[in-house]
Amino acid sequence: MAQETLEEIRKARLEKLEKIKSLGINPYPPLFEKRNTVGECRELHDKSIRTAGRILSLRTHGKATFADLADETGKIQLLFRFDELGEEKYKFLELLDIGDFLGVAGTVIKTQAGETTISVESYELLSKSLRPLPSQWYGFKDVEERYRKRYLDLILNPAVKNNLDLRWKMERKIREFLWSKKFTEVETPVLQNLYGGTNAKPFTTHLNALDQDMYLRVAPELYLKRLVVGGYERVFEIARNFRNEGMDHSHQPEFTMLEWYISYADYHVVMDLVEEMMKFLAQELYGTQQITIGDKTIGIDHVWPRRTIKELVKEHLGISWNEISETEIKKILAEHKIEVAGLWSRNKALFGLFDHLVTKKLIEPTWVIDYPREVSPLSKEHRDDPENFVERFEGYMGGTEVFDGWSEINSGVEQRLRFENEQKNMKAGADETQPLDEEFIEALEYGMPPLGGIGFGIDRLTMLFTNTDAIREVIAFPLLRPETGEIKIISGNKKNLATSNGAKLSISRDQAVELLHSKMQNVNLRRHSYCVEAVMRALAENLGGDVDKWGILGLLHDGDYEVTKDDWTKHTLLMMDWLKETGEHDEELHRAFKSHNHVHTNNNPPDSLMEWALFCCDELTGFIVAVALIRPDKKLASVDVDSIIKKFGQKEFAKAVKREDIYMCEEKLGIPLREFVQLALGAMQKISDNIGL
Repeated sequence: MAQETLEEIRKARLEKLEKIKSLGINPYPPLFEKRNTVGECRELHDKSIRTAGRILSLRTHGKATFADLADETGKIQLLFRFDELGEEKYKFLELLDIGDFLGVAGTVIKTQAGETTISVESYELLSKSLRPLPSQWYGFKDVEERYRKRYLDLILNPAVKNNLDLRWKMERKIREFLWSKKFTEVETPVLQNLYGGTNAKPFTTHLNALDQDMYLRVAPELYLKRLVVGGYERVFEIARNFRNEGMDHSHQPEFTMLEWYISYADYHVVMDLVEEMMKFLAQELYGTQQITIGDKTIGIDHVWPRRTIKELVKEHLGISWNEISETEIKKILAEHKIEVAGLWSRNKALFGLFDHLVTKKLIEPTWVIDYPREVSPLSKEHRDDPENFVERFEGYMGGTEVFDGWSEINSGVEQRLRFENEQKNMKAGADETQPLDEEFIEALEYGMPPLGGIGFGIDRLTMLFTNTDAIREVIAFPLLRPETGEIKIISGNKKNLATSNGAKLSISRDQAVELLHSKMQNVNLRRHSYCVEAVMRALAENLGGDVDKWGILGLLHDGDYEVTKDDWTKHTLLMMDWLKETGEHDEELHRAFKSHNHVHTNNNPPDSLMEWALFCCDELTGFIVAVALIRPDKKLASVDVDSIIKKFGQKEFAKAVKREDIYMCEEKLGIPLREFVQLALGAMQKISDNIGL
């Protein structure tokens, strides 16, 4: 017998629903008196109980029907007997389905097989389910569907609920720990006139009441410090933060962070307290002071060592920082393809080497202390070397940074100098910098006591305690691309000229994003990649192409640029190798990568519609961004088609852009230039918040 489709199952259940109503029974009653949880029922042998939950299975054997009933405390078997219920109530069981909610009353017994069971004496339908649970129908199609329909994931996968249960318990225990240390839990604004507290790109929105742009909080730090200025000596907040940056296995644009501040304390006091908290949490959550990370068991019960960045670079890289020349430093950076963002400095190079080459080696709990002042704009200058370093620490475990803390700046004059230096970095090209916050500086000038502080992600701490390597596994509802795709396509003339081999790609969009971020560090290059992806998806929809395949090509077309920029003969070919390592062997996709760099590799020039689409839109996206950046607000939203077309005729504007490539849209894609610009601009505007334009 052919497997039923979802619609066939739903239709059958709707028919049952109407039958139930025709019997004068309300399939969605407002109330049921649940006296016992399922977990309690399992312990109440030979006792009368009254419980409720969801049906997970139904099995009929003549005049006896068995079912599994589950609530948040567990699962128990139900036994319905014809002799006990009578013909009418027993026959009604035919109208029940897996997924229905049922209230039952009866006695807890042991079956001959020894299974704890409720012998049902009466029951009541509490909610009729119209859709089958996935495991009973076709299973989850892919991992992303688990995240998208987390409510089903929780029903079917106990491990998922266990992770979330641990997260909620951990948050409660953190609060209990900090309350015991005389901290006050507070709240600070999410909607802010000026973002700050960390180097991050904010989300922007518009407040209609005041007709002004606002930012979503990237960190609660600057407002927590205002409370310290106001007289609170120990404060903490478990805050929802928003950073308009990439998504990968350890990052989400919306996440939860804990920050706390202790008056009259420095960074050593904060490290002591964090270490105590971690040992407390491990004991409360697991009854031990050992944590499993990957396949390693790590003890945290000892005093964690405190090592400077210089010491760790010497230990792991063999570099004596006080002796190495600047020429040698730059040579090492070039060998490892490490870029120093913004204004170059020797100390920023030190941090770059540590961050890229040392951190993964820090498996045992380690406090890394004394960071370059250029990378820590909110940390107090080091008492022993104020010109070069600050009193900042990060806590590493299992090769991952878990904690970030500081001795805080409490001088308004010094804070202003740090903010002004951040503005210089921004002008030099650093993408993530601190804005100058005059109101915060004014608050500091009223006086703030010596202060120690820390910030760490609740999500990542949960990953640590659950030995999970994907942040989406420990977030109840992680951010996902809409099922319809992130780009709303502009309507146009469908030409249906695109051809495809018809094979479904083995690499998902999320995997492609992770690959891009693992190989491309430059934020502006990533932004370009997302723009090309958006336009390629719009073109695929417009021309009848494979939207996912065209999108992946656009996203990854320059993915190996940072590695191959010194040898153009390898450009795109290296990306093909990386794709093969993921298991993606689509010939059409690989041929498109080859054609994209045909000038330097003597490969065939673009031939298919997908290849010409990339050829044309690659240059156009850069041109549109250039137009946006000369607008007063530097936003795509203020760009229109006319302004782009006008700039096409100004040869000195964005003169590096190959306009002739863009004009090929008319010959190769059959799309007039103006329509091509309109389509591309519309696609890019739809993702403008995500790319910060």
